[in-house]
Amino acid sequence: MRTAMVAAVVAALLVPGTAQAAPLALEDLGTLPGDLRSTSVDVNDSGSVAGNSYGTGTSQHAVRWDRFEQIKKLADLGFDSGATAINRDYVVAGYAITASGQTQAVKWGSSGQLTQLTVPGATSSIAYDINDSGTVAGAATINGVTQAVLWASWGESTILGEGSARHVTTSNTVIGTSGNDVVRWNASGVRTVLDAGVFLGANQLGEATGTVGGNGVLWLRNGKTQLGAAARPFDINDNGAAVGELSSQATRWDVSTGSVETLAPAPSRAAEVNNSWVVAGTVGTSAARWDMGGTQTVLPSLPGAARHSVTALSEVGHVSGVATFADGTYRAVAWR
Repeated sequence: MRTAMVAAVVAALLVPGTAQAAPLALEDLGTLPGDLRSTSVDVNDSGSVAGNSYGTGTSQHAVRWDRFEQIKKLADLGFDSGATAINRDYVVAGYAITASGQTQAVKWGSSGQLTQLTVPGATSSIAYDINDSGTVAGAATINGVTQAVLWASWGESTILGEGSARHVTTSNTVIGTSGNDVVRWNASGVRTVLDAGVFLGANQLGEATGTVGGNGVLWLRNGKTQLGAAARPFDINDNGAAVGELSSQATRWDVSTGSVETLAPAPSRAAEVNNSWVVAGTVGTSAARWDMGGTQTVLPSLPGAARHSVTALSEVGHVSGVATFADGTYRAVAWR
């Protein structure tokens, strides 16, 4: 669900629920003291947001914003760090930069303590996702080759094979990439090549969304569904809904019936969907949310911001995002 945002953060350095019916209030999450910019990457059902605060140059620090509390800087190794995901227990996954300038996969506990996720023989590593049991998915470089890795909650690492593990389900099924292929590893580590394509999103059933040759694709448990040209499916839930954009219009696909629902005219995008079929995305320069019936609610805008984007949606309806200003600065925001 966070693939695009996580990829952007890295590039800079190298449970079913009920939808929340009450109006969502906008919160400017701010930055660490002295920093200039911030981004959110994920939000859990308690409304805690994981993200990053940026200083001058390329300086950045992993942070967590808990509801009704101030921004919390997560521990590091004396250098930069980055957050990529958060689970229900407030555990954040990501990376920290070492003294040698390499990325080291880490996780931060609920109180912010750092645990290094090691892989024998690895010269660098990164954690991309964490499930609610504390299992972490990521990648490590060993002898110059990137290997997909799964870390158990107690820290033991399992090398899945060449590639990068980007999403881990509650049952430890992993979705990721290997070369130009989108791949799935089951809980026993058996790899299945889904297609040569681009991975965009995944659900807790081990199903994935992406593109192949410019055409939108859903890789389901029972096979592949083609969505056609100009389709970019960004997310899929566990209950038969996929969302994205079709011809630059926010779109929701019913996986079971094959029906296609246009949620808003262009330019718009449906970025996230939860198991209640609630969708979060953008319409023009504003963030928006759609309920199961397709009714649109434009979310409050941050005063002075030129545009807004959505980075995550929780099962109870919390939304995290980023507000960008005309001068190019940006700040993490939440609607919760």
